[in-house]
Amino acid sequence: MKVQWREHLSVGMEEVDEQHRRLFDAFNAFVAACDSGKGKEEVTRVFDFLDAYVIIHFAAEERLQRRFGFPDYERHREVHKKFIGELADMKVRLSSEGATLPLVIATGRVMAGWLIEHISGMDRNFGRFVREQEMGAA
Repeated sequence: MKVQWREHLSVGMEEVDEQHRRLFDAFNAFVAACDSGKGKEEVTRVFDFLDAYVIIHFAAEERLQRRFGFPDYERHREVHKKFIGELADMKVRLSSEGATLPLVIATGRVMAGWLIEHISGMDRNFGRFVREQEMGAA
C-alpha cells in the first residue's frame, strides 16, 4: 500500500520536508515493485537509498534540533540510532539469506512504520517546537 505525502506531515523546514518527500518516493517505488512482483530486485536499491538517506537526513535533523535547543533531542537521536541498527540487521540478512520474501516484507514494514510513526509523530513534534520558538521570539 502506497503512502502519500500530505502537507500536514510537514515539519515546516524545507530541507527536512524535502528529505521526507524523497523517503516517501523511495517507499512508494518499493511498494510498486512489490506489487509487480519485483520486490526482491528492488530491496537492494532501497537499502542503498537508505544508507545514504540516514547519513544525510539524520545529520540534518539532529543539527537543527541542537540549533533550536530541542528538549527531546537525545531521545530523537536514540530512535535514529535504532533505525540505523534495524537497517544494518536487514542488510546482514540480505547478505546471508539473499532477497527473500520475508526480508522484503520486513523491509516494507520497517519503512512504513518509520513513515507513519516517526515522521508523523516525533518529527512533527520537533516542527511544532520550532514554530513555537519562532513565535515566541517574534
